[in-house]
Amino acid sequence: MSGAKETPRQKMIGMMYLVLTALLALNVSVEVLDAFSTVNEGLENTTVNIANKIDDYYDTFEQQYNKQPEKTENYWKRAQEIRTKTDELVNYIEKDIKLELLKICNGVKDEAELYNPEKEEDIIILNPEEADLSKNRRIFHRINFENLGLKDQHDPVTSFMITYGNATNLRSKIDEYRKYIVEAMEAEGISNYNDNVALKTDGTFKTSKGEEINWEYKNFNHVIVPAAFSVINEIIAEIQTTEYDAIAELFKSIGASDFKFNTLEAKVFPKTTYVLKGQDYEADVFIVASDDTKEFDARYARGVKELSKANENAISKVSSQKGIVKIKIPATTIGEQTIAGEIEMKDPVTGEIKPYPFQTSFTVAPPSANVTPTKMNVMYRGLENPISISAPGFTADQINVSVTNGELIKKNGEYFVKPGKEKNITTVTVSTTIDGKKVILDNCDFRLKLTPDPKPVLNGKAQGSFTKEEVLAAGGFTLTMPDFDFEGYRSQVVSYNASALIAGTMKQVNNVKGDRFTKEVENLIKNTKRFYIENIRVRTPDGEERQLDGATITINIKN
Repeated sequence: MSGAKETPRQKMIGMMYLVLTALLALNVSVEVLDAFSTVNEGLENTTVNIANKIDDYYDTFEQQYNKQPEKTENYWKRAQEIRTKTDELVNYIEKDIKLELLKICNGVKDEAELYNPEKEEDIIILNPEEADLSKNRRIFHRINFENLGLKDQHDPVTSFMITYGNATNLRSKIDEYRKYIVEAMEAEGISNYNDNVALKTDGTFKTSKGEEINWEYKNFNHVIVPAAFSVINEIIAEIQTTEYDAIAELFKSIGASDFKFNTLEAKVFPKTTYVLKGQDYEADVFIVASDDTKEFDARYARGVKELSKANENAISKVSSQKGIVKIKIPATTIGEQTIAGEIEMKDPVTGEIKPYPFQTSFTVAPPSANVTPTKMNVMYRGLENPISISAPGFTADQINVSVTNGELIKKNGEYFVKPGKEKNITTVTVSTTIDGKKVILDNCDFRLKLTPDPKPVLNGKAQGSFTKEEVLAAGGFTLTMPDFDFEGYRSQVVSYNASALIAGTMKQVNNVKGDRFTKEVENLIKNTKRFYIENIRVRTPDGEERQLDGATITINIKN
């Protein structure tokens, strides 16, 4: 059985059934067998609850019939037919399947022994009054699983359901019921109803070994007693769910034709108003009917997917104007924004105010414009190059950024790219995901270059005249990087040569480490009128060592 509209409770019970069935296949303890009582109790409660809801619906239906018999007569008669058909099928399953199987499992011939055994503690059926067909139009048997006989056996189920053909008879009756429901609904103008009905028994099913089996074998062959009752109770729940859905559709049909409209116009509702190149533009185009003479109200809230008491304080209310509710919401927050609400309209038949929910969303992006110089997309090797990324129509959390031949770094909401050394090009790709597919918004190639050579200076000058005291007080020279906009990056002096003309002879101190003056260099300064710093070797911000060709500091020593 598949495709039924299940409540969360039903889904939970179904999962419990699957888990317990799997455990039984592993020959686990008696405690696990007993746990089936919990599953069946849940299914029995679900069955009764659905039946009560159905009775309430029939009561409402009958009240509407008494108010407006001329409008509801055909639908009411059809509803009565469905009720009778459902009664017959449910009672057949309860009396001819479930009750007979209980007799076999407990070795009795008279069902009275299931209700009133010699010992009270041996009672099998807990609700004899509710299970009496002479007193109730639809019966349900509540089973005391603690006293159920042969509950660890599968032979009774296989024999009764498969060998004697009761599973086939059940399947036939389910198929007949399903066919009747579909034909009955279509007779009342509700077309394409086949897909709305579960209770499908056709097709083939497979065992855990991949062997094909039919519906009968899937549900009842080699199935232990507690599991068989779980399947039967689940079938009853699906039958009643089918009945409920059918009655609900019939009831809705009563007033559908009573809504009168005086305006028709074609409307286009695009999936999005922002379409990228290569994408498809998608839109729904249909006729919208409205009545500009009637007023109604709408309630809505921002940032929610449905209205509830939890967001009651955020709910706004607006009235229609000429049959249309107009909502105006300031775009104050960047990102995807959700709106949920409901239109409140008076039912022309019942006079009741009925809510018609709606939900939509839109994306707010900051105003932006990209101005990119052509032929100048350059990055420095080894540095964290800042980049600015914006995609009009998309928020920051909707875009993805990736880099080839480099590392992408994100700090405080800003992007940086540290290029690799393998190639001369680093590519930055900006993409997003639309309908589950990756869409490239832009690819940008950046040429890579080395950081510029630093400039050596002493007291801010590459050449000039200083007193001996000024030079010695400087203690060394420094490196500057004029016209280099990257803050925080400095080059370091690895080594240099110093030379001076002393008494007509050129004296040198070679391979001085760092940028400081050693004792030897200071002696040159003290005994010369002209001093040179040359052959400077540096380590640049990208981590490479480099010789500063032609970079020399020339200092004149004045008295």
